[in-house]
Amino acid sequence: MHPIFTLQYGEFAVADTLSKELKNISVFVPASSQEKGIDLLLYRHENGKRRTLTVQVKMSRTYINVNTKYENILWFNRFEPQENADWFILTGTYAAFPKSLDVAVKEAQWNNIMLAFTYDEMVEFMDEVRQKKDKTKVDKMFGFGFNCTDEIFQTRGYESERNMSKYLLKNRLDDIEKSFY
Repeated sequence: MHPIFTLQYGEFAVADTLSKELKNISVFVPASSQEKGIDLLLYRHENGKRRTLTVQVKMSRTYINVNTKYENILWFNRFEPQENADWFILTGTYAAFPKSLDVAVKEAQWNNIMLAFTYDEMVEFMDEVRQKKDKTKVDKMFGFGFNCTDEIFQTRGYESERNMSKYLLKNRLDDIEKSFY
């Protein structure tokens, strides 16, 4: 039997996190890639009413820079937000090494960091992705730096470094739940 359905790791990680963190909400994965902009569907049935939200997931690999201000860097290509997505979740997987660097790689713990934006927030964010040297030109990429999962900073695609911690998924779970109503 040949596999006919695959799921990218970033989408799996976001689906897994949302299914664990959001109560009374089911996470569905479209079986077809025909619908552009929708990677996940959130579903809630409550008091006889059915509600859904759509999610688009973007993933970056994490670049490790132990001798710089931020040990972990995420890079994303600039994109046009699809109107049919209610939420956008940017994610990256990184290795959390024990304090001592004299350990085997197998002792690293793999974690995910995720940022969540509504459609309107993502449109505004993308409009602000500009080159530092010439603010009239859009930057083709944007990036984030972090050392821990409590703080994350935009390091590329904006005129200066800015704190984006309020967009961390763990800080947006209530907003996602409220957006069902």
